Amino acid sequence: MFVRRNYNKISLPTLVELAYWLFFAGFFMLKSFYFQFTTKLNVRPFTLPTNLYMLLSTFGVLLIIISIIALAFNKRRLAAIFVTDLVLTLIIISDTIYYRYYYNVITVPVLQQIGLVDSVGDSIISLFKPKDIIYVLDLPFLIAGLCIIRKLDRPGRRLIRFPIRTVAALVLFAAGFASFKIAYKNVDTSTFPYDNNYVVRYLGVHYFHYYDIKRFAKENLFANRSLSASEEDIIKNFFNEKVKGGENFKGIAKGKNLLVVQVEALQQFVINRKMPDGREITPNLNKLIKDSVYFDNFYFQIGGGNTSDAEFLTNTSLYPVKEGCVYFRFPTNTFYSLPKYLKEQGYKTYVFHANNPSFWNRAAMYKSLGFDKFYSNNDFVLDEYVGWGLGDASFYRQSLDKIDTEEPFYGFMISLSSHFPYKYEYFENYDFDVGDLDGNFLGYYLKAINYADKAIGQLVEELKKRDLYDNTLLVIYGDHMAVPKDYSDELMRFLGLSYSDFEWAKLQKVPCLIRCPGLDKGLVVSTTGGEIDLTPTIANLMGFEAPYALGKDLLNAQKGYAVLRNSSVVTDKYIYLSSTAQAYDLASGRVLDKAEYEQELKQLQDELFISDLIIQKNAFKAMEKGK
Repeated sequence: MFVRRNYNKISLPTLVELAYWLFFAGFFMLKSFYFQFTTKLNVRPFTLPTNLYMLLSTFGVLLIIISIIALAFNKRRLAAIFVTDLVLTLIIISDTIYYRYYYNVITVPVLQQIGLVDSVGDSIISLFKPKDIIYVLDLPFLIAGLCIIRKLDRPGRRLIRFPIRTVAALVLFAAGFASFKIAYKNVDTSTFPYDNNYVVRYLGVHYFHYYDIKRFAKENLFANRSLSASEEDIIKNFFNEKVKGGENFKGIAKGKNLLVVQVEALQQFVINRKMPDGREITPNLNKLIKDSVYFDNFYFQIGGGNTSDAEFLTNTSLYPVKEGCVYFRFPTNTFYSLPKYLKEQGYKTYVFHANNPSFWNRAAMYKSLGFDKFYSNNDFVLDEYVGWGLGDASFYRQSLDKIDTEEPFYGFMISLSSHFPYKYEYFENYDFDVGDLDGNFLGYYLKAINYADKAIGQLVEELKKRDLYDNTLLVIYGDHMAVPKDYSDELMRFLGLSYSDFEWAKLQKVPCLIRCPGLDKGLVVSTTGGEIDLTPTIANLMGFEAPYALGKDLLNAQKGYAVLRNSSVVTDKYIYLSSTAQAYDLASGRVLDKAEYEQELKQLQDELFISDLIIQKNAFKAMEKGK
């Protein structure tokens, strides 16, 4: 008698396990899709080639992950799926929150700065949204699935022979690799070294993390950190061929004090703008601009270091590093800096910030930059609490008290009150009517920046009261964006604009003004520039040389441009977005042909290469040793 086996019948545990794998795969794709579009890295219509390549690449990565689990695990393969899902969920949630704040996904160097999390806890919490629950919806079902399968299963039933697992894994891996390769071959990878978001937009966030780990290992674990003779020649030739400053306003501030104020999240769109009731958002800055030179095409150029990157740009005229931040990665490097230049001129140099001295590793970094004294929150009396800590008005007043004004000084002040997320108790009933925006993100920001402006007005009055106003070169600028891209809809409605990558890029300006007797009052300079240009501009006004500044003197520049850390470039005529690999005419928004800008673009982007070479190889220290 023959026993017939029914091969057509699939057991219940097998069906449940199959459903488990498919459920994991479905939510993997759903979470990836949600991340790409909630961050606006990818946009509608969904049928755009960019989106299709991203989805194809993500699907390929999914199959590769499944193939690895299938091969590496047998009895505990479903538990491995759950752990994998949990880890990937934590990573993509972290990416989402980080991107909403920094416009970038998390990289390995960023993880080295994990100690900052405690200090920015309020900002992180404010970036969570109810709809983000989609990231964890699958977890209860996966746990329930594990319990069900354990009850249904009999010992040994789920063990799969190694040859069968190997064949299945190879098939899945081959299919995944082929899917990824199709997407990869259709993407211009030449921009990858310059813009992380370009990688994520075209090939997905999961591939990016593999790409980032591989790059980090190559650049840090196996990199040669010594400066070669040919690299030193490249740096020297670059600075030798760089256009020197002109004669406009040269030396008019020689011997005067220097006070630089970096205002937290001060963006240009608030300048000279009124609310519906007629009140100016920044009345004190608007008034001060009429007594100063104002730069109305001034862009922030930060990377992952945010406020600290703005400080670094201003004081060294070098670009921030692409990954992480200079303050953490290279705090012992040798830099030519604004405080060092001024110390050579007999100045005392001070830096003030009412935050923890360890935040952004400032205590260590300021020594490398050459500041004589750093005053942190430990040195101030907390007599006014606004936002993150000491209010700007008290901060400015107390900072001036700490300066020895009997000798020339350079004071660098970094404000704090208008720090993201702006929704602080102090501003709940703050006396500034924001109309329909009351209770909204943008409404809180406008209140915060109105307070920051009021504090600047008090700073100016203090300078006058102390007879410092006319004996000081005063520089005020914003450090970085105020409105994350996630809130772009609110800003666009407020400004009466329609969103596009082009319009959004044009808004990434910060105010910059320079006030000193001898400068033309009310002069507006529309030459395109950025924070990297402040050291050479100040050097010209104060009559000293800054031979290793990458930036240009904005009062003498023959052409205007700003190179951004993601390799986008703004000039007086066009804006190139590395995220789309296209350039747009600034006046009309017309997409330009590459022939119209490609050669100039490469020349300008070379500044990023020179800056990275200087920082990563500690080139200035090596060059000093070789003298």
